[in-house]
Amino acid sequence: MTTANFTAARALYRDEPLGTRLFVRARRLLAPMPLIAARVPRAGPLLDVGCGHGLFSLAMAAADPLRRSVGIDPSPGKIEVARRVGVPFGNVQFREGIVESIEGDTFTAITVLDVLYLLPDAQKKSLLAACRRLLAPHGTLVVKTNDTHPAWRFQAARLQEKLMTGAGLTLGTGELHFRSCAENAALLREAGFAVEIHHLAHWSPYPHTLFVARAT
Repeated sequence: MTTANFTAARALYRDEPLGTRLFVRARRLLAPMPLIAARVPRAGPLLDVGCGHGLFSLAMAAADPLRRSVGIDPSPGKIEVARRVGVPFGNVQFREGIVESIEGDTFTAITVLDVLYLLPDAQKKSLLAACRRLLAPHGTLVVKTNDTHPAWRFQAARLQEKLMTGAGLTLGTGELHFRSCAENAALLREAGFAVEIHHLAHWSPYPHTLFVARAT
């Protein structure tokens, strides 16, 4: 069984406005999505925190239509798109809001992809604490972010994110809050996780870093 089907997921956006299609395509091309998906447990309910237009959630659902998935994002516009294009998949639900608002659910897998550096440290800690609360026993938290080293790769990633947030394409607080690999690992450990760190090889010039975390 394939882990994720990004071809099928991208096809769902074919009738969306050009700007949305370009954004989703760029998201797929600039991030090592298949490498991330390969680290996500293949069974059990999935929560995608900061799901945006829903690309990752829908790619996972396309690979396994029996798996229950929830995507949550604070952007009403992006959630509207995700709900619209996700209609063919009855096993995916998209919610507008933040992960701290979820009650009464547990998930075998939680993904947080390119979200942490949009948040100040206090909000990072709040998000990770909520993930710890919602994660089922023996579940897995998968966090993708960018390292601050090497410097030239970090500056490329930072420039891209400044352009995205400046154009209003990504929600943030007006500043970017990148942390080093070691600092992010420390935040995860503080939140109650044991952490594996993976530096992802990808054609894009960004220092993609993946944390695979399990509750201690």
